[in-house]
This record gives sequence, structure tokens and C-alpha cells, in this order.
Amino acid sequence: MERRIDEWISAHQEELVADISRLVTYPSVSRRQEGPYPYGEGCAQALSAMLEMAGRYGFKTQNVEERCGVVLWENGGKTIGLWGHLDVVPEGNKWSYPPYQCTRIGDFLIGRGVQDNKGPCVAALYAMRCLRDLGVPMQNSLCQIVGCAEETGMDDAQYYVEHENVPDFNIITDCGFPVCYGEKGILEVRLKSKKPFSEAVARLHGGLVSNMVPDAAEIQLSRMPAGPFSETAVWEPAGQGARLCGKGVSAHAAFPEGGVNAIEAVCSAVLDTGVLSDSDWDIVDSIRKICAVSDGSCLGIDCRDEVSGALTCVAGKVRTEQGHAVLDLNIRYPIFVPAEGLINALTDAAGQLGFQVMSCHDSKPNYFDKESPYVKSLVNTYNRVTGEQAEPFVMGGGTYARKIPNAVAYGPGLPVDGSSLKLPEGHGNCHCPDEAQSIPNLLKALKIYILALIDLDKVMGKEASEEGSRNR
Repeated sequence: MERRIDEWISAHQEELVADISRLVTYPSVSRRQEGPYPYGEGCAQALSAMLEMAGRYGFKTQNVEERCGVVLWENGGKTIGLWGHLDVVPEGNKWSYPPYQCTRIGDFLIGRGVQDNKGPCVAALYAMRCLRDLGVPMQNSLCQIVGCAEETGMDDAQYYVEHENVPDFNIITDCGFPVCYGEKGILEVRLKSKKPFSEAVARLHGGLVSNMVPDAAEIQLSRMPAGPFSETAVWEPAGQGARLCGKGVSAHAAFPEGGVNAIEAVCSAVLDTGVLSDSDWDIVDSIRKICAVSDGSCLGIDCRDEVSGALTCVAGKVRTEQGHAVLDLNIRYPIFVPAEGLINALTDAAGQLGFQVMSCHDSKPNYFDKESPYVKSLVNTYNRVTGEQAEPFVMGGGTYARKIPNAVAYGPGLPVDGSSLKLPEGHGNCHCPDEAQSIPNLLKALKIYILALIDLDKVMGKEASEEGSRNR
């Protein structure tokens, strides 16, 4: 069987690349709006293209109110769900290649979404297609669900759970291998300075979304400072004043190690100039303190548990609103630490720094029994294909698993050496400029998915048979 699977993958790999390339052309940044497309026209176009693709390959499809798409292969029995998303984070700046044009460089694809998560969505569809084309007998049905708001709160998945039939067991194709059985909770917090800036500070801006370490930020002053200047910031004339641009290194908020927060850089630089009033200095210094560390210690929320490790806290976005500084935080907290205590501690600490909590959204942690036969089956398949002895894990990243019952995340991320691309530092990963996907790695993940579905189908079939025997 593996030989036939390998031959099928080899015969269809260029078609897979072409399908990914088509999806990348749609700028599917999820933006909530009124009208027929709740997440914007770009998401609607990507969803339509994905469903058209699946229909062309002979599968039943359903558009769930322009929020999710469903691809169904009915075989009776229970249903295994494969979840992914077609929305992407904003492209940002500093791309070496066009973000919405899939560029092929050797064994890599470059473009927004090739890795997170359009490429994996196509791979999951091809796993279903391979099983059907090869006539593999399946005892259970397969259902792929693709959403359009994963990056902006996952209310697409919540809508699906509330209005549609949820598969019996769900695999999220938006992670690394082997199996992620737990995800930290996510607090999205908005802070606002109690006092406004003086007229000397015209503007403070940095970051695009809260769940990325920002790589660019700027502050605009009403007059040019005399110096000294930080090496991480560049002054530019702006009318009668000056604009200070800070640079950083972007990173995902769930994995901030290696990232450099540009907001902290620009705040540190302007504090060195001595041009701020005492009140403005206090506001900027508080922002600097919050952005300078990623463990939450400046807000009194640093903590950890044995299962999921330490809390992380990223200040991903800052701006001025009616003269006040507004700061968006993305906090990944340990699975077994209650959110209520963290919120209370953060509120008190923010108050001491001159800020108040304007809003706080809690996305609860996810935890699935790692001793489940389903998890063991998925891990065993991965280890058999790769020759590894990998173990299931927990992470700070957030996937649809936290919104869906009976769900774990499973690939398709695999270790890769992207040095041949010669990209600048901070480029190539998901949520970063020049997002890149290794084609051989995605094809390997495709094989793992195909074999994992075969193995999981057998486990579920055996389980159903044993249940039937007990009920007779």
C-alpha cells in the first residue's frame, strides 16, 4: 500500500503545488464586516476556490454561510474531521517576494498562507483524494472543514459547532508533529493609558496584530530631539517635528523567543532623548517595561505548570486614540492556571503602571487525554514513517482544537533547513515576511496524513465492533 501511496503522491505533486498557488493569490485577511461576506471578500474568494477545487475532485461540498466550508466523503460509521483555515495574517512589510503570488524557489514555496494554513488545507484534501482514488476501504466517513476566521478569534469554528454536525474525532492540520494534545489558554487584553499624551507626542504606532511580535514601530514628536540616538532607531523629519522609527524581529506570540519587539525599541530610543515631559515619559516607560519581557513579570502574571510550561506575554500592537496610548497584549497562560487570578493580578499591575484594562477576551485552554487510543494511533503512524520516537506535546499556540470537542492538532509542520533561500533574519516562518513552505516536507506530511487516516479508521472500526459486542 505504501508504494501505491508514494506513486500517487509523486504523480500529483505538481497539481498540489498549483492548487496551493491559486489559493495564495487571494488576500484572505479576515476582516469582520456586514453583508454577505462576514469575513471580507478575500476570505470569500479563497473559500469559493477551495470548495470549487474539492468539487472538481468529486467530493460533496457545503458553504456554511461564508464562514466555513465542508468537504465530505461519506462511508458510514463515525466521522473523522480534518480542520484547517484559509484566512491569513496581514502581510506586513519587508517582503522580498510578492506576498500574494506563490513564488517557487527550488524546493520551497513562498507566499502568505503557504505554511499557515492554505498549503496544509490542500494537503489534507489530497489525503482524502488519495484514499478515494486508490480505493482504500474505509469504515468511517471523512469530513474536511476549512474556516475563514482562525486568526481573528475563531468564531467561524464556534458558529460551525453551534449550527452543524461536529465530527466524532477531529484533527487540526495547523501545528507540528506528532500530536499536540494540549494548548495554553489565550488572553487578549487591551490596555489604555489613564492619562493622555501631551501635544508633544503626536502619534505612537506599532504592530499589525496582537499575536505577533512587531517588527516595526514609530513615534512622532512635535519637535526634533537633539539626541543621543539609539542604533535600533532612525529619526526622520516630520513637519516641524520628527518621526522615530524602531525596528525589531517578528515572531509568533506563542513562540516569542528570538523575536525583538520594535515597540520596546522605539520607546527606549525616545526615552534616551530627554525631550519628553514627565507625564509622557511615564507613559512611554510603562509601555517599554511591558514590551521588554515576554514572561509577564512586569504585570505580575509570570507563572508556569508542569504540563504546559511558562506563561508568555507579548505586546503586539500599540497606537494612540484621542491622545491616549492603547496597547494590545496576547498572553498564553498555562493549561492548569485559572485565568481569573491572572486577570486580577494584571489589572492591579497595569493600574500601578498608569494603565487600565479596557477589554479582556479569554480563549480557554484545550486538553485531550494523551493516553487515548486515537492519540496513540496518530503518534505511532508518525513514528513509523519518520523512524523517530517522538512523544505528544502541549504548546502555547492556539488552533481550532480549543473550540471543537474531541480535537487534537497533528502536523503538518516538520523541521526544515531554509538556509538555501538566503532570507533576512526574521523571514520565512508563518506570520513573518516571505512565509515559506518546504515542498518535500509537505509531501511527507501528506503521506503521514494518508497513513494516519488508514490507521485511525481501523482503530475506530475496532472500537465500534467492541461496542457492538458489548451491546448484544
